[in-house]
Amino acid sequence: MKEKLQNKYIAWGVTIFSVIFAAILVFFIIYRWDTIFSFVGTILTIMMPVVYGVVIAYLMNPLVKFFDVNVYRKLFKKDIDDKNKITRVLALITSTLLFIGIIVLIVTMLLPEIVKSLSMFINNANTYLVNSKDYLIKLFGDGSISDLINKNYDNIANIINKWINDGFIQNFIISVKDGIFVTIKFLYNLIVGFIISIYVLFDKEKFKAQIKKVLYSFLDISLVNNILENVRYTDKIFGNFFSAKLIDSLIVGILCFIGCLIIDVPYSLVISVIVGVTNIIPYFGPFIGAVPSALLILLVTPNKCITFLIFVFILQQFDGNVLGPKIMGSKTGLSSFWVLFSLLIFGGLFGVVGMLVGVPLFSIIYSVIDKIIKDRLNKKQLPVESIYYENINYINEKTGKPVYFKQKRRKKETGDKKNECKN
Repeated sequence: MKEKLQNKYIAWGVTIFSVIFAAILVFFIIYRWDTIFSFVGTILTIMMPVVYGVVIAYLMNPLVKFFDVNVYRKLFKKDIDDKNKITRVLALITSTLLFIGIIVLIVTMLLPEIVKSLSMFINNANTYLVNSKDYLIKLFGDGSISDLINKNYDNIANIINKWINDGFIQNFIISVKDGIFVTIKFLYNLIVGFIISIYVLFDKEKFKAQIKKVLYSFLDISLVNNILENVRYTDKIFGNFFSAKLIDSLIVGILCFIGCLIIDVPYSLVISVIVGVTNIIPYFGPFIGAVPSALLILLVTPNKCITFLIFVFILQQFDGNVLGPKIMGSKTGLSSFWVLFSLLIFGGLFGVVGMLVGVPLFSIIYSVIDKIIKDRLNKKQLPVESIYYENINYINEKTGKPVYFKQKRRKKETGDKKNECKN
């Protein structure tokens, strides 16, 4: 009797403590939101090297897996002690060297060319403006359009001259000096993150096992199974989408560079980089890359602008209808409408980052909702395919069978024929 009474008091004590704790938590969330937000920001700042490490590990994982499974394990055909560790270490070394080599090669090739192009553009900005203005006036002739061009170009010339005369380069160098602490911090996070990524990739199976162990110990088995299934699907969607999109964009950038060299477009390398990078964003990417590139060509060599736009249009049609589907296939499982919808929503909420991750992220949300709907329809013993619902008028509550619009029309036609017979 005393034990039951004690257990009752303990239960009441735990309940009261939980209610008080929840009330305090709600109070802090409502009235101390800034403090909580600042605390979370501090934690994220401290954990940023780990975040960098996980992201780098995720990006390098396909490369490590390829060298580990398809190269080094085939070289070590005989079973030896610690074979898996040896092949993993070799795969990590190869992937790391290749990853760093690609980054260094890209920076070495692009950075000098970008600086050279920027310097040349600044020095010749006024000449480019005059040439492009004369070309447009000649193209559209005299009249209201000519007056509009003159007025706007004078404003643009004043802005560019002010930008140059105020010392853009000097201000840029001062900004870099002022932001040197931020730069050092970024490099620190990147270097530490890279080291963390190597540890993560080396013991990734162990980390996976530990996470599963914790989940199964605290949560329901069916819930954990669903979580693991969704995580695998998420990894598949994101991995396939980004790997395929990066390859596709690289090919588009190379083709754009070759095409720009053939039609003799200025700043070919810079323009090709812009087109290739922006091509990662579905639908809007080609427009985002083509518009500034076309404006740059219009200023430098106006007569090549239309040729460039035609070339980019053909290139994007080739990418959208031939190259893209061949490389990517149906990686997201979304129709064109939902791809456009996801880009608008996530792009509006999170900017460029939202446009990059919007399609695979929405694909995951879409698949989860689709699974829930199908499970509920199966419980009600209703068809799960959308095509079955195109001509449904309603579902009979007693029989559970659908009644189609065609049946209603046939019934009406039959009734009309009976009335004709009576008359």
